Amino acid sequence: MIRWLDFSGAPPLLIPKRLVGHWRGAISPLTGKYSELNAKEPHTDYDRACAAAWPGRGVLPLAESTALVLYSEFDEHTWVQDRALVACGSWLPTDEELQCAVWSDPLTWEVSDTDFLLMNSAASGAEGLRDDDFLEVHLSPGKYIIEYSSIEATYVGCFHRFQRTGAVPSAA
Repeated sequence: MIRWLDFSGAPPLLIPKRLVGHWRGAISPLTGKYSELNAKEPHTDYDRACAAAWPGRGVLPLAESTALVLYSEFDEHTWVQDRALVACGSWLPTDEELQCAVWSDPLTWEVSDTDFLLMNSAASGAEGLRDDDFLEVHLSPGKYIIEYSSIEATYVGCFHRFQRTGAVPSAA
């Protein structure tokens, strides 16, 4: 059974699990309190995520690594491991619909971690996540091309597919 998470308009974030405590969401680093969205002059991690949430440009520096923020016009999101797909919009297309989709806005993301969370970018990992704020995601280390597609079939949704292009060189 697929578990869908409702992020109420916040863009989905894919973050290395070991760095979740560095993500403060909508909590201001200056005051330690909740801060209203300001994507024009980003101050919080959530502001930065909203400013970057557009197909093809969602890689955010975080500690010594990066996180990936994804574009969506929908509230509900899930990760489909066997398709390496983030689905946004409460439904999954058929294999044929995915093959016929027009994929655009490629983004390259290199990962060395294997354990990630797909999480609500407004939530603070530093303060602890609720069960409905995240899903676990497993990726093999390497470079990924992430592409975006909006698919209209019986329903409408947007999707981000992950295609691994190579392994991360091991440290000597």
